[in-house]
Amino acid sequence: MRLSTTVEEFKGDGYLSSVVVKDLKTGATEELSPGAVFIFIGLTPNTDFVKDMVDLDQWGFITTGHNLETSQKGVFAAGDARGGSTKQVASAVGEGATAALMIRQYLEETQGSRRYRGD
Repeated sequence: MRLSTTVEEFKGDGYLSSVVVKDLKTGATEELSPGAVFIFIGLTPNTDFVKDMVDLDQWGFITTGHNLETSQKGVFAAGDARGGSTKQVASAVGEGATAALMIRQYLEETQGSRRYRGD
Protein backbone atom coordinates (compact mmCIF):
# COMPACT_ATOMS: atom_id res chain seq x y z
CA MET A 1 0.00 0.00 0.00
CA ARG A 2 1.32 3.43 -0.91
CA LEU A 3 -0.02 6.48 0.89
CA SER A 4 0.15 10.01 -0.57
CA THR A 5 0.60 8.51 -4.03
CA THR A 6 -1.32 8.97 -7.26
CA VAL A 7 -1.32 7.08 -10.54
CA GLU A 8 0.21 9.12 -13.35
CA GLU A 9 0.00 6.61 -16.20
CA PHE A 10 -0.99 3.07 -17.16
CA LYS A 11 1.33 1.60 -19.79
CA GLY A 12 0.77 -1.29 -22.15
CA ASP A 13 -0.43 -2.27 -25.60
CA GLY A 14 -3.78 -3.95 -25.01
CA TYR A 15 -2.47 -5.45 -21.77
CA LEU A 16 -1.10 -3.76 -18.68
CA SER A 17 2.69 -3.77 -18.61
CA SER A 18 3.41 -1.11 -15.97
CA VAL A 19 2.01 1.73 -13.90
CA VAL A 20 3.74 5.05 -13.24
CA VAL A 21 3.01 6.42 -9.76
CA LYS A 22 3.91 9.76 -8.24
CA ASP A 23 4.68 10.47 -4.59
CA LEU A 24 2.61 13.55 -3.73
CA LYS A 25 5.01 14.66 -0.99
CA THR A 26 8.29 14.44 -2.88
CA GLY A 27 7.12 14.59 -6.51
CA ALA A 28 9.21 11.51 -7.32
CA THR A 29 7.81 9.05 -9.86
CA GLU A 30 8.30 5.31 -10.01
CA GLU A 31 7.35 2.72 -12.61
CA LEU A 32 5.83 -0.47 -11.19
CA SER A 33 4.99 -3.77 -12.91
CA PRO A 34 1.98 -5.18 -11.04
CA GLY A 35 0.19 -8.34 -12.09
CA ALA A 36 -3.16 -6.51 -12.07
CA VAL A 37 -4.77 -3.19 -11.18
CA PHE A 38 -8.09 -2.68 -9.40
CA ILE A 39 -9.69 0.73 -9.83
CA PHE A 40 -11.46 2.04 -6.73
CA ILE A 41 -13.14 5.41 -7.12
CA GLY A 42 -13.53 6.33 -3.48
CA LEU A 43 -15.48 5.94 -0.29
CA THR A 44 -17.84 8.90 -0.44
CA PRO A 45 -21.37 7.63 -1.07
CA ASN A 46 -23.74 9.52 -3.37
CA THR A 47 -26.59 9.70 -0.85
CA ASP A 48 -27.37 13.41 -0.59
CA PHE A 49 -30.69 12.88 -2.36
CA VAL A 50 -31.98 10.75 0.58
CA LYS A 51 -30.26 12.47 3.51
CA ASP A 52 -33.50 14.03 4.77
CA MET A 53 -35.57 10.88 4.22
CA VAL A 54 -33.57 7.99 5.73
CA ASP A 55 -30.94 7.60 8.42
CA LEU A 56 -27.30 7.77 7.32
CA ASP A 57 -24.27 6.67 9.29
CA GLN A 58 -21.41 9.01 10.23
CA TRP A 59 -19.80 8.54 6.79
CA GLY A 60 -23.01 9.19 4.83
CA PHE A 61 -23.91 5.58 4.01
CA ILE A 62 -27.56 4.50 4.28
CA THR A 63 -28.28 2.43 7.37
CA THR A 64 -30.47 -0.64 6.97
CA GLY A 65 -31.79 -3.52 8.99
CA HIS A 66 -31.11 -7.18 8.25
CA ASN A 67 -33.84 -7.11 5.57
CA LEU A 68 -32.24 -4.05 3.86
CA GLU A 69 -35.10 -1.77 4.95
CA THR A 70 -34.05 1.76 5.88
CA SER A 71 -35.35 3.89 8.75
CA GLN A 72 -38.20 4.91 6.42
CA LYS A 73 -40.82 2.16 6.34
CA GLY A 74 -41.08 0.68 2.85
CA VAL A 75 -37.78 2.17 1.60
CA PHE A 76 -34.97 -0.32 0.98
CA ALA A 77 -31.31 0.16 0.08
CA ALA A 78 -28.72 -2.10 -1.54
CA GLY A 79 -25.21 -1.86 -2.93
CA ASP A 80 -22.39 0.59 -2.37
CA ALA A 81 -24.57 3.32 -0.85
CA ARG A 82 -25.56 0.99 2.01
CA GLY A 83 -23.50 0.96 5.18
CA GLY A 84 -21.95 -2.46 5.75
CA SER A 85 -21.92 -3.48 2.09
CA THR A 86 -18.76 -5.06 0.70
CA LYS A 87 -18.46 -2.48 -2.13
CA GLN A 88 -18.18 -5.20 -4.78
CA VAL A 89 -20.34 -5.61 -7.89
CA ALA A 90 -21.29 -9.23 -7.20
CA SER A 91 -22.44 -8.35 -3.69
CA ALA A 92 -24.38 -5.32 -4.91
CA VAL A 93 -26.22 -7.49 -7.44
CA GLY A 94 -27.06 -10.00 -4.72
CA GLU A 95 -28.23 -7.25 -2.39
CA GLY A 96 -30.36 -5.82 -5.19
CA ALA A 97 -32.06 -9.19 -5.67
CA THR A 98 -32.56 -9.53 -1.92
CA ALA A 99 -34.00 -5.99 -1.70
CA ALA A 100 -36.44 -6.82 -4.51
CA LEU A 101 -37.64 -9.86 -2.58
CA MET A 102 -37.94 -7.81 0.61
CA ILE A 103 -39.94 -5.15 -1.25
CA ARG A 104 -42.29 -7.83 -2.57
CA GLN A 105 -42.72 -9.23 0.94
CA TYR A 106 -43.35 -5.74 2.29
CA LEU A 107 -46.00 -5.05 -0.37
CA GLU A 108 -47.67 -8.41 0.25
CA GLU A 109 -47.84 -7.67 3.98
CA THR A 110 -49.09 -4.12 3.59
CA GLN A 111 -51.19 -4.26 0.41
CA GLY A 112 -52.33 -7.88 0.24
CA SER A 113 -50.70 -10.76 -1.62
CA ARG A 114 -53.23 -11.04 -4.52
CA ARG A 115 -52.43 -7.60 -5.83
CA TYR A 116 -48.75 -8.39 -6.50
CA ARG A 117 -48.90 -12.02 -7.61
CA GLY A 118 -50.96 -11.29 -10.69
CA ASP A 119 -53.97 -13.28 -9.40
